[in-house]
Amino acid sequence: MTINKIGISALAASVLVSVVYAGTITTAGTTSKIGKEQLSLTDINVSNVTGQARVSYTPTAIPAGSLKNPIFKFTFTNAKSLVDSSANGLGVFQVLDGNESNTTQANYTLVGKTATVSGANSEVVSFNASSASTYVYNNKKYVIRDINATGTGTNVIATDENLTATVVKGSTASVTISAGLYSGDSQALNDSANAATIYTVATEYTGAINTKFNARIDAAATFYKFYDQNIDGTLKVADQLQATITKATGFIAGGILSGVTNALIIYPDQNLTKNAIAATSTGTVSGLAKDTNITVTALTAGVKEDVNLTVNGTTEIKKTTFDATLYVQSASTKFTLVAKSTGNAGIWTIYGYNAQIPNVSGLSTHNTTMKFTNRSSLNTNIYFTLIDPDGTVATLNSVDNTSLASLNAGVTGTYKASDLVALITDTNFDATGSFSVEVSIPTTPSSVYGMASFKNTTLGQFKDLPVYNSSTMTY
Repeated sequence: MTINKIGISALAASVLVSVVYAGTITTAGTTSKIGKEQLSLTDINVSNVTGQARVSYTPTAIPAGSLKNPIFKFTFTNAKSLVDSSANGLGVFQVLDGNESNTTQANYTLVGKTATVSGANSEVVSFNASSASTYVYNNKKYVIRDINATGTGTNVIATDENLTATVVKGSTASVTISAGLYSGDSQALNDSANAATIYTVATEYTGAINTKFNARIDAAATFYKFYDQNIDGTLKVADQLQATITKATGFIAGGILSGVTNALIIYPDQNLTKNAIAATSTGTVSGLAKDTNITVTALTAGVKEDVNLTVNGTTEIKKTTFDATLYVQSASTKFTLVAKSTGNAGIWTIYGYNAQIPNVSGLSTHNTTMKFTNRSSLNTNIYFTLIDPDGTVATLNSVDNTSLASLNAGVTGTYKASDLVALITDTNFDATGSFSVEVSIPTTPSSVYGMASFKNTTLGQFKDLPVYNSSTMTY
């Protein structure tokens, strides 16, 4: 594992112990982010990409105002600390004029050295006093920097701050650092600074389906085209989906995914092989079959990608639900941005007659009869959706269930609820009480007339049931 060097300023830490906080940790420069997606892959060595950003520690609660023979302790949370052993190692320096960007030799005095690492997760870095006669003071600023070649501690390499930290694998919390001050001569803990956060964990990639497929199939056009019209009044033969992958900025070099590829996969739920549907713009599809994927790769981050599905205008279009997933991939690992779910990429509906009938019974002693008259010039099928009181749904239609008569032009079809119940294969459906029925007839809505009645065969009594319908609804 390669360890990337970073200034302590690029990290932040937790509280060392539970005390009253009196010291302060301040930061200079721009903080950065670590990608959540990257954290699930491997440990990350935080890199110094923030230039002059660094953590400065200022004690404020030393009782006598100064402390002899100090021990500095810096504690990280959500990271393992590592000390670079190259050159002359690291030291804690007092910044005499309080301005750590002033890297002249005269502005720095070495007060701590010989860094050691401890803690269950190697999260604590300690520095002993540079000599037994060393003092630290309240309200003075202290930073960690490289010790110069002579070891006198007067020279500091501004861009080489070698205290590194490795983000703990799987962590989703921010990396923080806190500072504590001890004395080897006379006192226990005298000062502890509030934790400062430098690197935050954030989501690097997000995805969205901005526009869904939403075409309505026109029964009057023999189901060959969509009911919706183009600007010139012609019926549409294409529908569009738009998807976007967005990449956030401000991430450190070691905390972002590399070699990322993107993909959108669309799953239609119908067998559309005969429909000669093709996708244009990004990706092409010669036909759609049940559970066959439409894959659109290489989406540009931050740009909406279009997928256009076009029908040939001479073949029947079926009602279709489109599911989709959107992900990014680094190496062999995929990170799902939009999870596949029913209809999340839209639906092709049929524009036609739709109605709801409540309080339907399919019992032999309390049966419901539904009648629908097709006054159009088109033969059509009929579709039923039954919903029990618990929300269980059963779907039946005259295409898949030949015992249900289709609805030819000029014909009145009669359908008994008990016959529908007998066709339901889902044992979870409760037909012992009343349930609701939704009816869809894909023809010109105004050309259909419907009625329903309830019969108590024991008493020989009838009661009409309401049939709620809307010519603008789709199914």
